[in-house]
Amino acid sequence: MAIATPAPPAPTTGPTPPRAQKPRSTARRNAVLRGLAGVVGLILLLEIVSRSGLVNTNFLPPFSSVLWKAITLWGDEVFRADVLSTLLTYVYGMLIACAIAIPVGVVLGMFRPAYRGARAIVELMRPIPPVALVPLVLLVLGAGLEMKLVIVVFAAIWPIMFNTLYGVHDVDPYAKEMARSFGVSRFGVIRRVVIPSAAPFVVTGIRIASSIALIVVITVELIAGGAQGIGAFISRERAFSDAESYLAVLAATVTAGLLGLVINLGIGWLERRFFGWDATARGGA
Repeated sequence: MAIATPAPPAPTTGPTPPRAQKPRSTARRNAVLRGLAGVVGLILLLEIVSRSGLVNTNFLPPFSSVLWKAITLWGDEVFRADVLSTLLTYVYGMLIACAIAIPVGVVLGMFRPAYRGARAIVELMRPIPPVALVPLVLLVLGAGLEMKLVIVVFAAIWPIMFNTLYGVHDVDPYAKEMARSFGVSRFGVIRRVVIPSAAPFVVTGIRIASSIALIVVITVELIAGGAQGIGAFISRERAFSDAESYLAVLAATVTAGLLGLVINLGIGWLERRFFGWDATARGGA
């Protein structure tokens, strides 16, 4: 009796598996290196254009001179006080905006009647440019910390509130129903299910609002004046027409940009550190 031998396996004709993706850390490092290369290239271009004589150095001084001026400004006690004043206004404004926007966003996201009732007011106020409120708030509160805080909070509240609202809407309804089936109260569902699930959206809103808030703080200081702040420093130096004051204005502007970059990178790092799982899930969706 002949023994049947098994047939050889048929060749696989399906698609070959894709190559393994690069680790996210490598991709992020490459993105950072490309960004740094772009910044360095722009700085070199400005330096070459200024020193070549193509542009009047009174209008575009060499970037190395601006950078050195920005470094030496930190030795000025008045400038350090101005930077500290701007940062404190920014921090206070962001804390107040978060304290208002996050609870309001949760309420509007959880309760449809509240959202429908507030929608008209929100859509009416959201398009108003924060800087347009400066004359009114200046007239009521004067050129002080309270005036700057009102405008900064008004500017920062919208990204945080809407991202919180979107995060609440994105919560899996089955997760909420399951929590209720285990006897969890409505407040418990919000605290244990809704807020943790919406947290990545909230942090994204805070990161967006942080850049807006810093810009608004400096703009208000520049427009409304005041005793302290980076914007107030620029306004004071702008009153003089000499080259050294113009260099100080540019140096203060570079300092403001670096502060914004550090804040944005810091919040972005926290976002990746604590909510990297959300970015991974969305990337695979």
